[in-house]
Amino acid sequence: MSTKKIIKVKENYDFTEWDEKNLIKLASMMEAHKQDFIDAFYNRAKQFSHASDYLKNDKIISHHKEELQTWVTRLFSGPFDDDYLLYLEHIGYAHVKVDLPSHYVNASITFVRKFCSDLISKEIPECDEKNEMLTSLGKILDINLDILTSSYIQEEINIFFVSKKAESKLINFARRFSHGLNLILVLGLVMMGLMVLGLLAVDMIEMFKGDLERGLLATLGAMLMLWVVIELVDTEIDHLQGGRFSIKIFISVAVVALIRKILIITLSSEKVEAQLSLIAALAVLGGLYWIISKLEMANDQKSKH
Repeated sequence: MSTKKIIKVKENYDFTEWDEKNLIKLASMMEAHKQDFIDAFYNRAKQFSHASDYLKNDKIISHHKEELQTWVTRLFSGPFDDDYLLYLEHIGYAHVKVDLPSHYVNASITFVRKFCSDLISKEIPECDEKNEMLTSLGKILDINLDILTSSYIQEEINIFFVSKKAESKLINFARRFSHGLNLILVLGLVMMGLMVLGLLAVDMIEMFKGDLERGLLATLGAMLMLWVVIELVDTEIDHLQGGRFSIKIFISVAVVALIRKILIITLSSEKVEAQLSLIAALAVLGGLYWIISKLEMANDQKSKH
């Protein structure tokens, strides 16, 4: 789960640092009434039809109460980061795994909303801060409901070719394998960066040996290649952290390679036709780079809206 995802979720619900501070202010009050909450929650849960099918014995009930206490604590204490998002997704998938109907989740969140709102109204005197706390409570519960129910939506759209278990294992393996390949790619880019540094050193040595003009152009080309390698490493690291893969960075590799070639052959005796063909290829790649940049910019603006 990427950092960008939790940021997007917060933006969707306008959940800010101010909301986090409001919830943290309520943490001690909720901790003091945690047992009251657990008792009230289970009194409500017993009214659900088929509740005994999911709370079958004392061991399951005891485990569920512990998990519920942890959930309430994190609901008000945070931190509301990537780990919190993964934690909610884990709860959602656990509900899907035991085939708990999604309306139980909705009803439970409704109960939590009412219990906490009533407690805040009772324990905190009337003030502007009280209304802000109730608003922050509503936001974090909406986020919880969103993440929890999204697990059911994902389950509904899944179509299995062999079996759910087999495909789940295959997907997990493929995901880890892909991650491993990306790590190998990062290592390869680091090695490439070291080689480009070596090339830069060689070009600078040649420059100081006397061929100043050729050395300067070759050094400039090596510096351009080093810049591209840096961009490639940054792009791959961002991709590993959940960022979007950018195809234009690879076009820039070809552009820089052509520029370096053009810089070098301007000092050689190669035919003008060869130079013009390289310039034409550079113009095509430059146009393609511009088009892709415009498309990515348009997609970024669209996603923001």
